[in-house]
Amino acid sequence: MRFRTPLTLIVVALLLSAGTAAAAVSGSPDIDVTFADNTVSPGEETTLDVVLVNSGDLDSGSASNPSLNSEVTTARGLTVDVKSGGAPVSVTTSRQSLGTLPQGPSKTVSFDVSIDEDANPGKYQIPVQLAYEHTSYISESDGSRDENEVTRTAMVTVHVTDDATFDVTNVESNARVGSTGTVAVTVENTGNEVARDAAVTLASRSGDLGVGGGTESSRYVDVWETGEQRTFRYRVSASENAESEPYQFDLSATFDDADGARKQSVGSSVGIAPQPEQTFSVVNTSNAVAVDNTGSYAVTLRNDGPVTVRDATVTVTSQSSDITFGESSSTTQYVGTWAPGETRTVVVDATASPDAETRSYALSTSVQYEDPEGDAGVDEGLSLGLQPQPEQRFSFSNVTATLQAGEDGRLEATLTNDGPRAVRNVVLNWNSDHSNLSPQETQYAVGNLEPGESATVDFGVDASENADAGPRQFDFTAVYRDDNGDRRESDTMEVRTDVAASEDEFDIESANTTVDAGGTATLELTVTNAEDVPLTDISAKLFADSPISVTDDKAYIDRLEPGESTTLRFGISASGGAMQKDYPVSLDFRYEEPDGDTPVSDTYRVAVGVTSQGGGGSPLATIGGVALVAVLAIGGYFRFR
Repeated sequence: MRFRTPLTLIVVALLLSAGTAAAAVSGSPDIDVTFADNTVSPGEETTLDVVLVNSGDLDSGSASNPSLNSEVTTARGLTVDVKSGGAPVSVTTSRQSLGTLPQGPSKTVSFDVSIDEDANPGKYQIPVQLAYEHTSYISESDGSRDENEVTRTAMVTVHVTDDATFDVTNVESNARVGSTGTVAVTVENTGNEVARDAAVTLASRSGDLGVGGGTESSRYVDVWETGEQRTFRYRVSASENAESEPYQFDLSATFDDADGARKQSVGSSVGIAPQPEQTFSVVNTSNAVAVDNTGSYAVTLRNDGPVTVRDATVTVTSQSSDITFGESSSTTQYVGTWAPGETRTVVVDATASPDAETRSYALSTSVQYEDPEGDAGVDEGLSLGLQPQPEQRFSFSNVTATLQAGEDGRLEATLTNDGPRAVRNVVLNWNSDHSNLSPQETQYAVGNLEPGESATVDFGVDASENADAGPRQFDFTAVYRDDNGDRRESDTMEVRTDVAASEDEFDIESANTTVDAGGTATLELTVTNAEDVPLTDISAKLFADSPISVTDDKAYIDRLEPGESTTLRFGISASGGAMQKDYPVSLDFRYEEPDGDTPVSDTYRVAVGVTSQGGGGSPLATIGGVALVAVLAIGGYFRFR
């Protein structure tokens, strides 16, 4: 009995001790620190990626509550700080916080660093400071916990290599928005070794810019000595949506080192800003185009840059059928080389149809060119306008006419250039066709007329005797040369004036107009000049029919002033059998007017009265005479029988 009692106590004590141990969880985080890539080069600006892996250290765990196990191995409030220590490295990123780091998956935090240009190749220890909290002990029976704060430094190796390294020393670009240009990147081998079979790649990080027709392009160097600079040219295109601001490109090189191993250099970021899009602008327009006419249209354009273009052409296009360029809606003119800031004036011939209005018509112009890279470019959609001037017009005023049937008259008027342009070599054409009214000349040369200027035109008009009195309309057109030197014709201009009835040139009054039957007499007529101008070289001629005969039918007047009269004398006779009554005789005149014309007048009729025989012989004597004649006739008959 005494032997069993101590043994029992020992067993109970052991069981109590085991129960106490199983009721507590203890442990701590176990964080391993490395660099994802610890190879750097002298003069390099790069990023050190710090990789943290917490493998945990569990001293005692819980089988009934496994979550307590991870609680004691988790680092909370974890911060990481990289120091340069004695290495030729400058760290530009401050301490960073990672929060909670549980056991298992790794976490990476990046620090920007720059390597001294004169750094000697070799391996250097970089201190990485970690600070965090964790729970070190948890009682399962009452839930009590022990908390710890940990600060420790891990020394991580950085390897400064003596391989070839590359630095970008210069970037030049003439790439433009909406076009393709060349980017020249100058790179120096700043490493301590020669690079062989190097491929230098420029890659775009933006969808708005491309390289070599894609996203990246490479250039090859067979041997690249240390300290040697090479310039690589890449074709870079910028879309129309790109902005004229820097875009990031990555430049990297792959090469063979001295041992023949293929190496990849650390990439460099290159900022490339496309130049503004090549543009042109409209500075001014002017035109001498009138409705129903062709005139010059001038467009002054400026090259707004940024580059000098070659083989430039300018196309002007009309948006309306009322404005054309010859038979086409557009016209193109060659300009040639065109420097930024330079203006060029393009002059084309434009035509406004007869239906065009005096309003602004929309036109557009575009510039096609070749840029310094030899690529074709175009700047489209430059808007401009053309407002035709009013149609060239003329008008008549101060119309006077002296038109009279049977007379030579004149039609005089004032012709005015109503504009809007000066005209040269104006000729006014008579376009009317009246059977009894004929112009002596069908054209009148006016000469040059400025807008608003007038000239007097004068046409001689012959009116026949058959012309009816009354109003007449006369049509005229003006033919001229416009300011382009083209021959043009105006619309028809109408003039209305009256034609007066015929009037006698002379007034005839009888002074002595009787003759005895079977006798002769002198016919005396008083002639008066009824015209308002002197008449000269007047020849008069008398005509008569049986039983009146003219024995002296001509008379002459040297000159008659207006209203002046003179007496003309003609010899006449009447047959013996003429009855005692009035018989008509006719008289006309040929004369000379002051202008040299020699018309023949109208025919005038004058009554000549036949009276009885002179001496008043008796009827018996007459009967006796008749009987005597009869006797003589009978006697002659029998004699010759």
